[in-house]
Amino acid sequence: MRITRHVYLVGSGHFGLSHAFDSSVYVVSCDDQLVMIDTGAGCEPEKIVENIEKENLEIEKLKTVLLTHSHADHSGGAHFFSENFGCDVFVSYLESDLVGTADERLLGLDVAKKSGFYSFDYVFHPCKRVKQLSDGDVVRCGKHVFKAIHVPGHSPGSLCFLIDLPEGRALFSGDTVFYDGVVGLLNIDTCDLSSYRKSIRKLDGLDVDMLFPGHGIFPVSRGQSHIDKAIDAMKRLQIPKNFI
Repeated sequence: MRITRHVYLVGSGHFGLSHAFDSSVYVVSCDDQLVMIDTGAGCEPEKIVENIEKENLEIEKLKTVLLTHSHADHSGGAHFFSENFGCDVFVSYLESDLVGTADERLLGLDVAKKSGFYSFDYVFHPCKRVKQLSDGDVVRCGKHVFKAIHVPGHSPGSLCFLIDLPEGRALFSGDTVFYDGVVGLLNIDTCDLSSYRKSIRKLDGLDVDMLFPGHGIFPVSRGQSHIDKAIDAMKRLQIPKNFI
């Protein structure tokens, strides 16, 4: 599904584009390269490849994967795209070991399976081509630059990726902030409201046009207004509306 001149939605359980476990999976066309933001859970990655090819994009140009965080619905497919297309996979240094080792306890998969988020036969395959990112690091693809913004809260290593495109400024926000100022608070040990409240202010004043969250609706204009709604609630010591 082409969203803008450069941005495509190629996977989503919410919209029925790929496996039900999948987060939103985006591809950005950057000159002669393709960049994928999040990979889905890895259950039916061939469907994501099929969606890419339906948009007349050359899958061979996919060499970079940016992960917003290590939760399985966002990163479980990293192994597939790394092994089959030679992609470098970028993720926060705080969560790179989780993607690289596939330890179910550290990933929180054991709890997620017991809670019914994943079936007990779901397998997270470790990804070996992992590169670490810190706050403020940039990933260059052609003439385009993705800036990593560390926003811990939903997970310790949650990243948002900011990029200026000809059609406007875009933020790929993972599960940090969604349409209408919704946030991704989970009742698990690694989700921290205090960190959320402090770090989400990093997204203030970015003048984001397009907001591409990890699930659901993606506003292609006035994206900052949705971010500001969550920030303002946190400033007033309120808990914003929650995605879960």
